[in-house]
Amino acid sequence: MKNGKTIAIVGAGPAGLTAAINLAKAGFKTSVYEQNHDVGLRFNGDFQGLENWSDEQDTLQILDKIGININFLCHPYFAKDGLFYGPKLQKTQLKTSRPLFYLIERGSSTNSLDQGLRRQAEDLGVNILWSKKLESIDASKAIVGTGPKAADAIAKGMVFNTSLDNRFIGFLDNRIAPKGYSYLLVHNGKATFATCMFEDFKNEKLYYERALRVLNTVINIEINEPKEFGGFVNFFNEPVISKESGILYVGENAGFQDALWGFGIKYAMLSGYYAAKSIIENRDYLTLCKQFIFSQLQTSLANRWLFAHLYNIGYSFILYKLRNMDDIIPALRKHYNTSLGKKLFYILAKRWYKTRLIDKQCMHVNCDCVWCRHGKLAHIKEDNF
Repeated sequence: MKNGKTIAIVGAGPAGLTAAINLAKAGFKTSVYEQNHDVGLRFNGDFQGLENWSDEQDTLQILDKIGININFLCHPYFAKDGLFYGPKLQKTQLKTSRPLFYLIERGSSTNSLDQGLRRQAEDLGVNILWSKKLESIDASKAIVGTGPKAADAIAKGMVFNTSLDNRFIGFLDNRIAPKGYSYLLVHNGKATFATCMFEDFKNEKLYYERALRVLNTVINIEINEPKEFGGFVNFFNEPVISKESGILYVGENAGFQDALWGFGIKYAMLSGYYAAKSIIENRDYLTLCKQFIFSQLQTSLANRWLFAHLYNIGYSFILYKLRNMDDIIPALRKHYNTSLGKKLFYILAKRWYKTRLIDKQCMHVNCDCVWCRHGKLAHIKEDNF
């Protein structure tokens, strides 16, 4: 071991476990405190995506770089494997030179990302303390990755079995997903359908029912054994990565989330990697985040501001522009990375966007944040410490 002290990690999500895996590989003794009795219990076996357009490197190469093995479902989907529909249900087929995203599963099943990371950590000797809830941290070095504390965007959906072949469908329409999108993901007889909204949460059931009607309009789909679920994401106008000396915050707990679409898993895992790297190499965590992550997070908030002001006519225009490209990956990468224009829009977005969370960290007793005052949101499961 590097030293006699144990590095405490709070939260066994993707960020916390990525940090634990890298610390263990470097010879550090690591203990992970997890409130629940297993990983992935916030999720319901729903499919999600690891986006593969924002970086020059393929996402699988990035996962290898940060020490993560693929021992979980991680199936490539190219643009040719799916369709997009705009507000007038105009069908759009796009083109990509490489996978648009990698389909993964979240939850407690064997093939999920969550269980895969758990196995990797445990194989390296990481001590995971189950059903352990910490009210405070007393350590010279600790990493906190306790997940989102408020809902800045929510998803309402279902998982089900189907005879439909592997595919995906994306929908852009404020009437079914205000300021967001709806999607269908199908893989080997299982499917996830959901609508993601960034406003008007109180009418989530209405939007979900509308989205389901639209789905049945464009495709004849067999739905067997449906199970409804809810999800949420939390993002800040600026990440908050430390609050006290020696305590590093990772994942959505720190604001590492894609504000545009909610494709934040890669950001969460990168934050866990750089938090571990800062300890292993005795480097400044903030400097690493500024160098490798912050610019894309800021651009995502600028993109959120732009997208929120497009409305349905803007969505139709975007799909029209994209369908005429031989490969949409370069255009998406340009859109996701910083530029002078995006820096200016970020300044506007910071003033426009106000997170629903008052106190961005609540690892203490009697926290005054929205989440702690009001408890978990109705219809959404809590996964906090």
